[in-house]
Amino acid sequence: MLDVKCNVFGSLENNCYLITDRATGKSALVDCTEDSDKMRKFISGADLEYILLTHGHFDHIGGVSALSASTGAKVVISREDEPMLTSSRASLAAFTGAVHTNAHADITVSDSDKIQLGESTISVISTPGHTPGGVCYLCDDKIFSGDTLFFCSCGRTDFPGGSLDQMLVSLNKLASLNGNYKVYPGHDRETSLDFEIANNPYMK
Repeated sequence: MLDVKCNVFGSLENNCYLITDRATGKSALVDCTEDSDKMRKFISGADLEYILLTHGHFDHIGGVSALSASTGAKVVISREDEPMLTSSRASLAAFTGAVHTNAHADITVSDSDKIQLGESTISVISTPGHTPGGVCYLCDDKIFSGDTLFFCSCGRTDFPGGSLDQMLVSLNKLASLNGNYKVYPGHDRETSLDFEIANNPYMK
């Protein structure tokens, strides 16, 4: 079972999640907006094994290089979005004035891959649409949905590499999951899969 802590970082109010396997104390950080005193305090004391990236936009990867170096945590991202770690244009930082610091992936993942965190098994769900390689991470009754699924909304598809058609397929893929999962998105409030299926206009 996973314990989940959330804090909000950066000007775009990104949700970053510290998830911890209850049995072993092994932890992972889902997305890493920045390297800051606030972030260091957030992960302080954690036995951090992974930084799990839902996609490669600058507001989700800004602290990856520094925190992976200081903690030894392995950086996980999809194969499709891996190039965004080393390109300010691909990460969109170049278009926003944000600072882009190159990072490298230790593990690249695809749909249905598994990541072992202590005694917890995290499943990778490929959900392109916001980016070509967007993924969600599923464990227990929890989905960390990045910028795919939001409360009554979904991630933008008008950025380079985005696709509304792919996003709708990805949302339908999440809707087909068996169970009422808690949804932990990259921005805005937590929600549940059943609520989104019933109320989200993009999942109709």
